[in-house]
Amino acid sequence: MAMKTNATLVVEQGMPDQGAIHLDKPFLIFGKSSSVDVNVDNVYVSRRHFQIHCKDEVFFVVDLDSTNGTFLNGEKLDPQGERRLRDKDVITLAGEQVVFRFNDPVMTLSLNTHSLDPHPSTAQRDLPVADLVVDAGSRDVWVRGEKLEPSLSRKEFDILELLQRNRGNAVSRDEIASIGWPERLDGVVSPEEIDQYIRRLRLRIEESPSTPRIIVTIRGYGYRIP
Repeated sequence: MAMKTNATLVVEQGMPDQGAIHLDKPFLIFGKSSSVDVNVDNVYVSRRHFQIHCKDEVFFVVDLDSTNGTFLNGEKLDPQGERRLRDKDVITLAGEQVVFRFNDPVMTLSLNTHSLDPHPSTAQRDLPVADLVVDAGSRDVWVRGEKLEPSLSRKEFDILELLQRNRGNAVSRDEIASIGWPERLDGVVSPEEIDQYIRRLRLRIEESPSTPRIIVTIRGYGYRIP
């Protein structure tokens, strides 16, 4: 069954006649067998070498016990080990004779507000799922199905995209400073400046900026999108 997705795998080396591979199925198997979804004709590639599959709009790569291994951004995957794919990730096979690049231009994050509070009130349990879509290509942002107008400033977008790209992980104020203020050669950005831009973002994307559910404060460290 075909899925609605913009994600593709682009061949950068080793398959000159292969165009972009649209990841529009729940899973695709790559290898040199004639029975797989994508045939990779290389002596160092196994018959069933690796698989890409999608769960809840997130893509993963799995090495299928290949003889010579599957590498993600230069790191060898464990056999049958599942690794999440992010925009611009590179998959290599056969000693870099075959190189793919994963492209997912629209990165989507679905935030279930139920999970942000272990003891939600009745009102909180009735909150709908909040959708945040950050398009790194067009630099557009959609919140709860509506495009933000006017667009975010350069600094606001760069900070939000950094948080979204690292969703699930805490991002330090130092990391935010390096992305948001690249013109500061000394790297000195006050916590107050960073907090001011976080407040601006919350005013734009949170239903209740005083009780944020999307951009969460990690005290003494930075911020996180769960």
